Amino acid sequence: MKVIQTLADVQALERDEHLPSFYIEVIKNQFLLWYEAENEGEEIQDFYLPSYACIYHFNHANDGRMLQNYVNDIEYVDIERMGGVKYFRIGIMQDHQMSIIYFLEGTLPYRTEKWLEH
Repeated sequence: MKVIQTLADVQALERDEHLPSFYIEVIKNQFLLWYEAENEGEEIQDFYLPSYACIYHFNHANDGRMLQNYVNDIEYVDIERMGGVKYFRIGIMQDHQMSIIYFLEGTLPYRTEKWLEH
């Protein structure tokens, strides 16, 4: 799992040659939306999302354990397909703070992904 709190975290994802460029753009756009809504005049390089309301990129099957801890806090599950690749976007609400989890199809166990689709 990668926690995305800063522009540098987004840029680190951009350097990952295994991730589709459209997927990275989706995550980057989410970060930019939050920057526009939440920044208090700081430059984007200095802006960071707090750990209780940030973006997560799941990249390993074991990351599903975190999702199990927040099953009652799931606000929504969006499933998108672009260029033949499916990805998930899950909103988790805790204490009136939203975190968003992203992952590509095939990252979590098959049964978990099928459960999220329903």
